[in-house]
Amino acid sequence: MVQKRIGISGAQGNVLDYILVESENHPVYQKEIEKEFGLRPPTATELLRTLEGKGLIVRVPEENDARYKRIVFQDKAAGIKDALRTEIEESEALLLRGISKEEKEIFLRVAQKMLENLDSD
Repeated sequence: MVQKRIGISGAQGNVLDYILVESENHPVYQKEIEKEFGLRPPTATELLRTLEGKGLIVRVPEENDARYKRIVFQDKAAGIKDALRTEIEESEALLLRGISKEEKEIFLRVAQKMLENLDSD
């Protein structure tokens, strides 16, 4: 397992994969990570610090406003990108084993409603 080999958790692997994929299309910031993964700011900060400490990402202050730090992946992260994506897909396949397409669609609809309920308060 790539995540175990480089010493990161499943959540860290998912966030790193997100950064690797999304930064090909646009700059990625901590706020985006918080929203995408439903993390509180201190939790996201700690997660990103861990990835930074392992040499997988750096946070680069924006020229116009140093409060905003763009998250940039390092060469070390790029080197494991394919293996990380494969591992995530294998984990998802394991989670969905024995679950029909209809059951998956129902689950996603219910989960979406639950998230909307949280957002409405």
